Amino acid sequence: MKKKWMVLILLALCTSMFLYFFKGQNARESIIFFPITDTVSFTKASTLLQFVGKKDDDEYIIEWDVTSITDKQAFLRQDLSLLFSDGKLVKTLSEWEDQSQKLAQFNKVSGEDSSHYEAISLHYGEVHLNEDEIRSVQKMSTDHLYVIDSEFTKLFSFKTPQTEEEQEWKDILDKVAEQHLEFSWNELLQHFKIDINQYNPIPFVELAHYQTRPLPGFSEEKTQEIIGSLWEGLYKNYFLGLKTKEGKIIEPIGSTMPLLLFAKDRSHLIIIIQSEDGTPFKFIQNINN
Repeated sequence: MKKKWMVLILLALCTSMFLYFFKGQNARESIIFFPITDTVSFTKASTLLQFVGKKDDDEYIIEWDVTSITDKQAFLRQDLSLLFSDGKLVKTLSEWEDQSQKLAQFNKVSGEDSSHYEAISLHYGEVHLNEDEIRSVQKMSTDHLYVIDSEFTKLFSFKTPQTEEEQEWKDILDKVAEQHLEFSWNELLQHFKIDINQYNPIPFVELAHYQTRPLPGFSEEKTQEIIGSLWEGLYKNYFLGLKTKEGKIIEPIGSTMPLLLFAKDRSHLIIIIQSEDGTPFKFIQNINN
């Protein structure tokens, strides 16, 4: 009898642990775009990249901080951030809380060689106005940092070049990243037979520039709707892993920065990405006018 009760208790514990894990996974994947509300707003939304210093003879460290505060408590708050180095995804950050106003997270990232780091973040809140009405509040932030690690000069960093040397390094690193991305993106365009002339291309990190201005051909209100739906799709299909047609999940780290292609007829947008092993990915988001 005693053994029977022990088995039942163990089964109950296992079931509760499974349900907790399952519930947690669902919550973690809960970014869903709802119409934007003006009843809640962000008082702070920031992404900051800072050079910390030398780690050892081969590596250095940068600190990556993502912070956001809303003026009122939201049903669900979540911040996502993606860090790119010379056009390749190197790390992601994510944090969520129920019934919260403030989120703050940071990560120390090791790097080597001269690089241009770019980070873009989505600060998101799910707001329940009543039992039947759910709305979203969202904001993006971004930052970048050039780190120069060369045997010909001392280790240093900058955001905006202030000297001739810094300008030269910026030009070199920008050119290297641009050539790499153009090569990958052109391969993807050819693979998927996409006529670039039919689209307005925007590199993913530049999406943050449309926080306060409309996307080409759209109103500011429609822009925020498109951006919200875009982040929802990227979170499920990119941030959490790239899913192949066969159902295999490929780690997004090492993939090229997504290129966003907005159709000039305003009917849809296409996102193209190349994984680290060269696998091409295409996602389509229809736009309802």
